[in-house]
Amino acid sequence: MSTTPERTAPKAADGAPAFTAKSVLVGCAGAFSVSAGAAYGTLYLHGSFMALGTSMPGAVFLLFLLTLFINPLLKLVHPSWGLNRRELLVVYVMMVMASPIPTLFVAKFLSAISYPFYYATAENEWRELIHPYIPDWLMVHDLETARKFYEGSGRDEPIPWEVWRSVIGVWTPFICALFLMMISFMAILRKQWIEHERLIYPLMQVPLAMTEESEDDQKLSPFFKNPVMWVGFAIPALWGTLHGLYNYFPETIPIAQNVDPIRMEVQVFRRTADLYVALRFNIIGFFYFLKTDIAFSLWFFNLLSFAVRGIFGILGVVSSETGGAGHAVRDPFLAYQAMGAILVLFLGGIWTARKHLQGVWRKAFKGDDGIDDSDEILSYRAALIVLTASCLVIVGWLWLAGLPMIFGLTILFLGVVIIFGYSRVVAEGGLSDGSPPVVPAGILVSAVGSSVIGAQGLVVLATTFLWTTGRNFVMVSCANSLRLGEELGRNRRPLFWIIVLALIVAMGGAVWMVMLLSHKYGAINLWIWSGGNYSYMEKVLRTPTDFYGWGWVNMGIGAAIMTGLMVARWLYVWWPLHPLGYVIGPIWIMDHLWFNMFIAWGIKVLVLKYGGVRLYLKTRPFFMGMILGYFTPGGFYLIVDHFTGMTWNVIFWG
Repeated sequence: MSTTPERTAPKAADGAPAFTAKSVLVGCAGAFSVSAGAAYGTLYLHGSFMALGTSMPGAVFLLFLLTLFINPLLKLVHPSWGLNRRELLVVYVMMVMASPIPTLFVAKFLSAISYPFYYATAENEWRELIHPYIPDWLMVHDLETARKFYEGSGRDEPIPWEVWRSVIGVWTPFICALFLMMISFMAILRKQWIEHERLIYPLMQVPLAMTEESEDDQKLSPFFKNPVMWVGFAIPALWGTLHGLYNYFPETIPIAQNVDPIRMEVQVFRRTADLYVALRFNIIGFFYFLKTDIAFSLWFFNLLSFAVRGIFGILGVVSSETGGAGHAVRDPFLAYQAMGAILVLFLGGIWTARKHLQGVWRKAFKGDDGIDDSDEILSYRAALIVLTASCLVIVGWLWLAGLPMIFGLTILFLGVVIIFGYSRVVAEGGLSDGSPPVVPAGILVSAVGSSVIGAQGLVVLATTFLWTTGRNFVMVSCANSLRLGEELGRNRRPLFWIIVLALIVAMGGAVWMVMLLSHKYGAINLWIWSGGNYSYMEKVLRTPTDFYGWGWVNMGIGAAIMTGLMVARWLYVWWPLHPLGYVIGPIWIMDHLWFNMFIAWGIKVLVLKYGGVRLYLKTRPFFMGMILGYFTPGGFYLIVDHFTGMTWNVIFWG
């Protein structure tokens, strides 16, 4: 794979320290701010989503404040007070690792371990269908404790931490094993993705640019002195600012009434489907950094899947099989094809990395001196030990909860496949907002039938939605963090402990904030996503299902198509379709983003055709500015909204 301009960001001076007390302390503050702040801003203020997607707007916004205002001011007061580039990147890594935690994990987790008891009614019969299969130690059984969480307990009544602490404590080994599994997995694959395959990591281009240092050691990064960047910044920043003002003063400022400057729904296929056309500046910015074949394939396969759904609608082709709550590909036929495709993506990735993985094995267990792992965050032996131990803990914990061992192994395998595939899409395809196409639990139930799994196993499977669904994962953040780690020098061992520390701080901050808000205002009044998984399990408990044969057929079709796309890409340099598009194109979020991908692809094709790489490099700051300008008003308005009490002032969605 050829080198790309995206990987030529200047490095800090060779002797500049990275892992200093200063960078760790500021990083802890940043991780706490991202975690607790995003929980407060999203769940309570219902404002812009600062930690929802993989673009991590909260981390970008705080780095923007740090590099443009705070750090130059510290250097002005005293040169030693400021942070060098490597220290800034350590801070950003900690904020990146905190981003998947507050709304996508902790809020869902605290809701999930109390949801089936608070929402049990005579009508849904959860007390008879679900409660008998929930171990006493697994969830908060006390209805009064759950009621205080969902409805609020008043300002003066203390949070019943003793009840929650015991349940959270039981889940702690599982959560630790889950996070360590994802980190060690990425540690093993770092060299393959970054050095051998040279993936672009488009989402990391802006922070790398913001932390650049000038040769004459000036206090302000050259990035902020580029007028082209500020022109790109001004366009979305103006719209976001005006939209926020409209939310405050709708009669005085009757412009910028919508979050998106352009948003249309065009009915097609005999009014059986709506084609969404929405303009989002950050998506255009991120996708400008992609290789043109990837950008083309993402929007092409989305429109292709849209056309297939439209034709199905006209012909009346439907499936009674839903596959479970949470699938991001909503058509069952296409969902199973996506499962087959992402499985091939995983196996193809392992096959491509086979020489590297053989080297990892030789270094770990034979001490091969020809394999160098000194620049990894973990030695290969340690990484393999952590990965194996973590997987054993996860499967063992699920078995203790009541999930048969064979299905525990299966759900872990499916989860790894899907989250690995999603991480690859983000690292190579720059997907700044999306989700895995399918949910492992739904695929497993359809593949073998609910009767085989049993009632106890189905109830435990409901809890797996917590860590297998979402729009960002620790594995994704770790992959991006390891790309930033390339700028930190040769000794990267401390980065592992930095990542772990960031997760601990983020978990603590998020649990504190979500519990505080829930007991003060009631979780039913907060923006928490949870619950569909128990309703789905209620359905299959009431009406047991056999294995879904057409699901297997469609998985085979998807696997065959994906294999063909990957083989064609390996054999023919001219092949225009990238396999990543087939994996992620059909998800519902892409229906809202395809237009922006089309614009970014079209602009880049024209720029490269008529101006070449030289013009492309000159225009990159403009699109970086668009990303920053899109996120910045949302961050500032959250601060203003806190003091004014304004809610639902959404400047951007994610």
